[in-house]
Amino acid sequence: MGEKPVKRICIALTVVLVWLAAGCAGAVSKSGGPSPASPTSPPSSVGVTVTVAPATAMLRAGATQAFTAAVTGNANTSVTWSVNTVPGGNAATGTIDATGQYTAPANLPTPNTITVTATSAADTTKQGTSALTLENPVPVLTSVSPNTIVPGAFSLTLNGGGFMKTSGVTFGGQTLTTMYVSATELQAVGNATSAQVGSVPVVVQNPDPGAAASSSLMATVVGGGTPVSAAAAVRFLEESTFGPTPELVSQVQQNGFAPFLETQLAAPVSTYPTPLSTDTNLTKVQNQFWVNAVNDSDQLRQRVAFALNEIWVVSQNKVSNPVAYTNYLRALTKDALGNYYAVMKDVTLTPAMGHFLDMVNNDVPGVGQHANENYARELMQLFTLGVNQLNPDGTPQFDSGGNPIPTYTQNDVMALGRSFTGWTYPTQPGQTLQKHNPFYGGGPMVAFESNHDANAKTLLGQPVAAGQTAEQELDAVLTILFNHPNVPSFVARQLIEKLVTSNPSAAYVGRVASAFSSGTFQTYGSGKRGDLQATVAAILLDAEARRGDSAATADASDGKLREPVVMEASIARAFHATTDGTGFTNWSSALSQSLFNSGSVFNFFPPTNPIAGTTLNGPEFTIFNTNTSLARVNFINSMVNGTISSGTKLDITPVINAGTPDQMVDWLNTLFLHGTMSSQMKQGILTAMSAVGSTDRPSQARVAIYLVTSSSQYQVQR
Repeated sequence: MGEKPVKRICIALTVVLVWLAAGCAGAVSKSGGPSPASPTSPPSSVGVTVTVAPATAMLRAGATQAFTAAVTGNANTSVTWSVNTVPGGNAATGTIDATGQYTAPANLPTPNTITVTATSAADTTKQGTSALTLENPVPVLTSVSPNTIVPGAFSLTLNGGGFMKTSGVTFGGQTLTTMYVSATELQAVGNATSAQVGSVPVVVQNPDPGAAASSSLMATVVGGGTPVSAAAAVRFLEESTFGPTPELVSQVQQNGFAPFLETQLAAPVSTYPTPLSTDTNLTKVQNQFWVNAVNDSDQLRQRVAFALNEIWVVSQNKVSNPVAYTNYLRALTKDALGNYYAVMKDVTLTPAMGHFLDMVNNDVPGVGQHANENYARELMQLFTLGVNQLNPDGTPQFDSGGNPIPTYTQNDVMALGRSFTGWTYPTQPGQTLQKHNPFYGGGPMVAFESNHDANAKTLLGQPVAAGQTAEQELDAVLTILFNHPNVPSFVARQLIEKLVTSNPSAAYVGRVASAFSSGTFQTYGSGKRGDLQATVAAILLDAEARRGDSAATADASDGKLREPVVMEASIARAFHATTDGTGFTNWSSALSQSLFNSGSVFNFFPPTNPIAGTTLNGPEFTIFNTNTSLARVNFINSMVNGTISSGTKLDITPVINAGTPDQMVDWLNTLFLHGTMSSQMKQGILTAMSAVGSTDRPSQARVAIYLVTSSSQYQVQR
């Protein structure tokens, strides 16, 4: 019995030894013929080929290329991809995914030739390849900071895309020492000379292979000797004030843009005296506007306040009470260089706006009723958000069907209307608060809490808690609107259009919107969202605003038609007009911009108005027609000849004292056309001047002033 297990083991060992012997014989079968094929080389893989398309390609760094692989000779057509024999590639030579999508590295490898390989899954010995040559990308320059510098050593931060470790930066053709930070940022250092004062082009250059340069952005060199050209100073003052004067041109030339802005930010705020109880219309308020615009020193604040007045419209056609209108203008002037949230809240609570758009005495609605929605709708549509969702650069967002995406719904309008319930006119001195106070414009509106709808609401997808007071809820909903992503670019575009150009690029809007969002631009701003000092500085100092300072970098699409109110004030300022403010408003009415008397909440002209036959936007052309073009010329004729009103007179002695007729025209060319007058235009003006007699210098001066300021070259602010 004990021997049986031993026999079994011996038999098993014998079988194994026989099997091993047969394996070692390998090459010979039992019949003496060849052995069967190895399991690792199945008969079905014979004849497999792999072809990669494209077979060759040229690609810039950071770009992508789709490769495809064709496998023949096997039912299994799947492949694996590698770059320079590395499965999937790596950061140095580029990566490739399972679908054959190759992404080039941000910086070129050495050598810059790459092999992309597809390997058959059926037979790993079979491969197809593509020869890929990499080139440097085309650099894109979107911003230069700071874009205002003084002579001497400077450091620039350049943002954009397609930057390389080998990228270089030129400053007016001068090569700067450049440090690579990332594919989107470079640092560059150099020295500016007094000879470079003015606008200087900054360019990023990528070398071979595939050498390419970015478009240029302008930096402005100020300070040292004559820091700013007369042409640049005039343009800057046209955009930041109600018009240049010879003295301000000299000041900006000597000190530069930044010091001028600092002076303006510190200037005393213009005032609007409280109207007398006997005043029954806006005449004195309008006259005070013109006095301030022509004579006061806080020009930047006033110009921005006027721009805000054209966005946050209140019109005399419904609000003719001078106390209420003065209160509204004071709010705009106070907040013009403050924070946009303050504009939102302070203007909302002015009795003028409350009355104009029906928020005042808007009570909690009864069952089945709705609160007044007028102010709620216009606040979102015209003052803060716009009707469609925007990208950070102000371009519209679209859904999958190519349709603009609405910013808000009717439910949002209804909810906001309910949030704005409970407010009434200010309580007059000596009176007590009533459910509906009688009309009084001398302060902010006040809440009567039992008229406020304190129920919970939802606005733009965000909850508005129940049980809040009228003021608490006002702050809550204004904060929701203020923090909406549309606000920075919506406000940026409108202010750019009012101050600088009707056709800003998306990049320009995006840069200004970024300053609004961060509350910071260079040394300007508090760092809080909505800071208008940072926003306005970003508008005025941006390279796109300043590129017209030099004829070499000017762009034909820049600029805007001078709106009548600004044109009137500008001509008066140029000639040190003495004025009590009378006469201007009647003329602005003839020019279809009757001061403070817009036909509707949509202002005298909308922010978007395509010019027929072009791709350009021209908001001010909405009110430019045969009648108003003639009225412009008639206004200038009356102004030059001193008949606009008995209370307004020009001083044209600086033109008379400029010297010869040729020198008179040069004086006007500098102040009004920033040196762009053509030789043909100049000769025509000189001919007209000679026709009035060589000894009548005052008449010669008036002829020249009339012809220059009525010309299309002046009427379009470039």
